[in-house]
Amino acid sequence: MDPYRIEFIDKILDNVHGFIEFTTVEKEILELPIFKRLQGIKQLSLTNWIFPGAEHTRFIHCLGVMYIADQMAVQLRYSDEERQLVRLAGLLHDIGHYPLSHVGEQAYKELPERPERIPENQKKRVLTELEALGKTKSNYMQASANPFHHEQLTERLIRSDTDIKDILERHCGGSDLITLDNICDIIVGNAQRNPEISGLIQLIHSELDADRIDYLLRDATFSGTSYGGFELGLFLRNLARTDYHGVEIIGVHPKGISIADQFLMNRYYSYTQVFFNRHVAILEFMARALTEGFIGKNTSEFPSPDGLLRYVEKHNGKTEFLYFTDRAFWDSLHHVSMGYSPFADALQELLLRYQELELTENREISVTFTGQEELKKSLRKQPIYRNLRQKENQAVPILHVGEFTNQIPAREFEEQLETVLASSPLPEAEAEMRRIRRLQEGIPILEEGREPILLPDSPASLMSRLYGTRTCILREYEFPDAVLRRIEEG
Repeated sequence: MDPYRIEFIDKILDNVHGFIEFTTVEKEILELPIFKRLQGIKQLSLTNWIFPGAEHTRFIHCLGVMYIADQMAVQLRYSDEERQLVRLAGLLHDIGHYPLSHVGEQAYKELPERPERIPENQKKRVLTELEALGKTKSNYMQASANPFHHEQLTERLIRSDTDIKDILERHCGGSDLITLDNICDIIVGNAQRNPEISGLIQLIHSELDADRIDYLLRDATFSGTSYGGFELGLFLRNLARTDYHGVEIIGVHPKGISIADQFLMNRYYSYTQVFFNRHVAILEFMARALTEGFIGKNTSEFPSPDGLLRYVEKHNGKTEFLYFTDRAFWDSLHHVSMGYSPFADALQELLLRYQELELTENREISVTFTGQEELKKSLRKQPIYRNLRQKENQAVPILHVGEFTNQIPAREFEEQLETVLASSPLPEAEAEMRRIRRLQEGIPILEEGREPILLPDSPASLMSRLYGTRTCILREYEFPDAVLRRIEEG
């Protein structure tokens, strides 16, 4: 059989990467209504209210991820067949995303039993998130177990879409590599099923992957901020891959340590200055709280959780999921009577007037910390923190935690692994695989004749000093006095 060959037949002009070329199989997927649906979903939900240029969509982001994944694959000298596989995974990786992107996703992933109890639900959420900061991680490269995670929804959609199956069969049917299973494994980060594609999975699922690179560059370009500046060309030139205990590892040459550090630093500042912006934070909270109220209401565009899964699995030839875009939120906002909650009524009225909740007199706390106890010590004396446990207080807390990297040095990882093994013994092969998965999910430094190490293990990397450093931003917002009076009156 002749080797698979990539042939580009058309191109599209992108603000970030210039011309992005695509193949016949990609063009046919691009023209599907289910893919064009992504043109109706903004990448950064309501961020454009604060950063007016941030109008970009999941559609162009998917094209950007496809492009960068291919640039990485070319640099790493993957075959055309492997390139086409990772290009398709990059193109399709967000096809199942939600209205308002992660705002809608969070509403379905963590839907409260009583969505009308808005301040109470948010306080519980913040307390849970603060407690979770003390948990350690000893398992890596794991697909999410939540069926409403956008990657899980994407896999469900791809596997049920007859048009995508037909296009792949017609154009890639002769390939044993370019299969639905492999595409889905790359998208959800399943490195267990087929070890032969573990390197390609890292191009879409690791700390320095095509998805993260594109959204950092794209969000900076469209928001007008400079926090996302990143030397992509220099990064590509320093990419490397190696075989480690029979598993492929993707990383950087030692000369690439500084560019990897630059990426992580800029991503940190992009989060703290744009995503965690106080106006963006409250607008997204308001939209999420309302979405939780919309879900399952007969008059809204948001189906029940079970109904959403049915939408996805039976979307062929139907329009319900095609309309499940940002428009679903705005239509519901205009036409659904919340009624059941004065809090929801207030949020709905404010958003319809393009307004937001204001900060309380306590405003915000910003703390840089390296451990949970250090953070709690800083928070205990603050009124915002004390209000989290006061049921009668109707303020809305919002928590953000930013970090440079979620990776830790090998010595700390081994200590955590020993704790896991002491309570739940694992076969040695499984323990060894966890060590390998840690390398795959992080940013390894690959130097000939030496064992791969992650950035926090290298004294040449800033991450060896910053790996445990995090920033906590805790803010408190208040409902208008008129709303609180209505609640008191009963």
